[in-house]
Amino acid sequence: MISRRIFLRNGAFALVSVGFAPSFLARTAFAQGRSARAKQLIAIFQRGASDGLNVVVPFGEAEYYKARPSIAIQQPGAAENAALDLNGFFGFNPRLQPLKPLWDRRDLAIVHACGSPDATRSHFDAQDYMESGTPGVKSTEDGWLNRYLQARRVEAATPFRAVALTSQLPRMLAGAAPALAVN
Repeated sequence: MISRRIFLRNGAFALVSVGFAPSFLARTAFAQGRSARAKQLIAIFQRGASDGLNVVVPFGEAEYYKARPSIAIQQPGAAENAALDLNGFFGFNPRLQPLKPLWDRRDLAIVHACGSPDATRSHFDAQDYMESGTPGVKSTEDGWLNRYLQARRVEAATPFRAVALTSQLPRMLAGAAPALAVN
């Protein structure tokens, strides 16, 4: 059983983290001692059919267009819904326009085309290895992000230190460090 106060505080941070919070909820979440300008790591783990080449588009690579004649995102300036140029070679999918100012300010980094060194052919094993951070080892009990939280202890840790916007805590946050799942 959680108190109304905890629920409001935790719910406020979840809304703040996706940018939809009314200002009073944002103030509530940040009143826990966190600065709105503090550095944060946001890990996005897409389960399902996210196509990395159509999220961060290698528009400077001709082979991209040869391999994907019907699904490629057009080069910047070629059409209304074309890629948003990041560096002359890569571009965001046009639906990621809200992230472009973060990129321009150097507040956002992209790790493109990364993956696991394990050659498993199992989607479920591969997902588990990515979240545990131990490719090829099925016995790891906690997730890589929870181990990071344990190693980087802070004096004034709040319930908002690790928040997942899902109904169930993801594997990468499983472990001894407190983490919160908000549906």
